[in-house]
Amino acid sequence: MSTLNALDPTPEQIKAFLAGSEDGKPVFMLNLLKFKKKATYKDAENISGREAYARYAAALSKMVEGQVGFGAVFGGNTNAWMIGQGKGEWDAVAIFTYPDAKTMFETVSSDAYRKIHKHRRAGLAGQLLISCDNEGLF
Repeated sequence: MSTLNALDPTPEQIKAFLAGSEDGKPVFMLNLLKFKKKATYKDAENISGREAYARYAAALSKMVEGQVGFGAVFGGNTNAWMIGQGKGEWDAVAIFTYPDAKTMFETVSSDAYRKIHKHRRAGLAGQLLISCDNEGLF
């Protein structure tokens, strides 16, 4: 099995994401995150990738604060592999919910989001971002 650690979706991925979702149906975004050792800001600020991403996460949470259907569900560091194998592929995991796919896409396409995106880009080496529903498997 191979995976592609990337920073941005392809146009095909965006089209499939939007086409496969219903308006008003919540979307849970599973984030598998790999941080840069050192953030890459244009001004060469000397902080870790994890710290830069934390700025992004805090700014995104503040941006959607008080809006219905938005929010962090879970966020934490990866620790030990219990099933399967790997070493260092992912540093952290986060789940963030949006009211629906269209709203998620509008949010990350907004001017307000563009202002905070620099922290995400400075901090991440790459990620997997997986859209999930809440159809009740468990």
